[in-house]
Amino acid sequence: MRRLVLALLATLGAGGAAAEDAAPAWQAVTLAHTEQRSVHSRHTGRDYRIFVARPQQEPPAAGYPVLFVLDGNALFPTLALQAQALEARPAPALRDSVLVVGIGYPNTQLYDFEARAEDYTPDAADRQRLPGRPAPPAGGAERFLAFIEDELKPLIAARYRVDPSRQTLFGHSYGGLFTLYALLERPQAFSGYVAASPSIWWYQGFVERRLSAFERRAGKAAPRAQLLITAGSAEEPQADDPLSDPRQRHLAERRMVGNARETAQRLAAVAGLRVDLRINAGANHGSNAQYSTVQALELASRVGRAAAEAD
Repeated sequence: MRRLVLALLATLGAGGAAAEDAAPAWQAVTLAHTEQRSVHSRHTGRDYRIFVARPQQEPPAAGYPVLFVLDGNALFPTLALQAQALEARPAPALRDSVLVVGIGYPNTQLYDFEARAEDYTPDAADRQRLPGRPAPPAGGAERFLAFIEDELKPLIAARYRVDPSRQTLFGHSYGGLFTLYALLERPQAFSGYVAASPSIWWYQGFVERRLSAFERRAGKAAPRAQLLITAGSAEEPQADDPLSDPRQRHLAERRMVGNARETAQRLAAVAGLRVDLRINAGANHGSNAQYSTVQALELASRVGRAAAEAD
């Protein structure tokens, strides 16, 4: 009897193992309707990973509007899914197609902190440095902008039917600073700019000087672009908040909300530039990036639409 029981248990065990072996294997998740490739830039000397979310609808007569998103490793997946949802709305009148292009780095991390610190910040040799600390990489913004303009845009246009008059740039934090830099230096490069939680604190004086130069140039030739600046309400303490906590003092020093508000007000006075400011309630620095993805896609889908439809 004991041998019969042991034999039965052995049989059941073998059956369980066979059933487990027959179960479907776990597989890596893939993001539908997307592709990626590596690109080496002659301007920056750096390799980039470029992500693209392909619309499923046929392009408009003038081509797809394009949304270029910085920190692509972190922000592209969200925007790719949102763009698919925008195309799949039940009401045909509400559907829209946007080609999303993520600009990332060839690694497995969400952020390459050293690479983005160099690529997204302007060359400001007189920027103040903290004593006793090595200077972080910085100053590559002009080279990185040249990479986007001279290398990436032609690469995308050669593969997809895109509308050069409906292209939007979206960046968060240092990426938001770079987005402002691109607007101030080459306002004709994009028709839409979304600067989420821009790191204006990085060197307040540099941004102010660039703003002044931009205002003088705009008096001669008005830029034709839309700008959205966003910040999270939790990125800066309220006026009556106690600053006993080191984190609160840190936030107070960076003035993310105040800087965003003042920059938006100043740029709103520039003729030809449409400026919107959104303070996302309850968002902190990290979560404001996610709030802003929806807002960036909205702007990219509508920027230049009237002119494109008129053609």
